[in-house]
Amino acid sequence: MRYQQLFWDFDGTLVDTYPGMVAAFATALTQLGVNDFEIDQSAIYKAMRQHSLGTALQQFSAEYTLNKDSLNDRYQRLAAPKLDQAVAFSGAAELLNTVTTAGGRNFLLTHRDARALDRLAALGLRGYFSGAVTATDDYPRKPNPASLNALCDQYQVAPATAIMIGDRNLDVQAGHRAGMAGALFDPEHLIVAESQPEVRVTRLAELQDWLTSEA
Repeated sequence: MRYQQLFWDFDGTLVDTYPGMVAAFATALTQLGVNDFEIDQSAIYKAMRQHSLGTALQQFSAEYTLNKDSLNDRYQRLAAPKLDQAVAFSGAAELLNTVTTAGGRNFLLTHRDARALDRLAALGLRGYFSGAVTATDDYPRKPNPASLNALCDQYQVAPATAIMIGDRNLDVQAGHRAGMAGALFDPEHLIVAESQPEVRVTRLAELQDWLTSEA
């Protein structure tokens, strides 16, 4: 394989959490008095995917003259239970298995708390991971590479053998700052790849083909 150590983002990369996140965000807006007909769920999705949840909170609280903290509180309460319905992306299990079968390792790096690990367990994927950093570990958020550096130190990973896989530029940037390669998973071609990833794919099967082909 081109890289033997794979570092994975969770939301929008391994697990398709965005449908639940967008639905929760839209419901939070309506609960705060926004007319349902005014809400463009595709715009919410693009803000989250192209930038971050924080950007979506800033953008839509300003657009509808809402308190950002109140919107976030409502959103978090509504979004939490939706994680239990989120499914893994097609090709995730196959690629994770390919890596471990070839003697490589998978690691998780997420801004979510340990419930991300619980969801991976429920989906039958937890056993493919050798280590993880979650919000509970309280590292700076990506693209700061501190969490990746810590995982590399703990598990004796040489960054040159590793690749960070995520659905946003900040994932790739974090990998590059840690001395790793970066892969951008962009199913709908929504991202302007200013982070210059080593590979960009719309399906995880494409990433598997690239990783297992001759460099």
